[in-house]
Amino acid sequence: MSIPDPKTIETFLRTQYDLWSQARFEDMLEEFRKIAPNGLTIEYVGHPPKDGWQELDDMWQQYGGKCPTEVKQLLVNGNEAATYIHNHLQTDDGVHTLPSIETYRFEDGKLHVRYFHPAQD
Repeated sequence: MSIPDPKTIETFLRTQYDLWSQARFEDMLEEFRKIAPNGLTIEYVGHPPKDGWQELDDMWQQYGGKCPTEVKQLLVNGNEAATYIHNHLQTDDGVHTLPSIETYRFEDGKLHVRYFHPAQD
């Protein structure tokens, strides 16, 4: 599989964030399957990379339908992208906006994602 061009990468990223925010998990997974048919890893910076499919499922179980995202900045360079995101976590105490920086590397039908989240005390 060839490496997606920058426009395809941007479209994928914007689409997956929109689908997540709309609580359309299965549609979002389908977008990931199309862009990464040969594998997906997800790494929370400071921890080892994990199987991305399981991590997406775990994220959905914990945050699905209650943490829409807002893309503040999206940059694509070659086969890599970086985003600055506001995660609007809905809790019983109201909405808490949590920033994250996320990087994406596309190669040989694989996708490697890294999430930089604020340190938890």
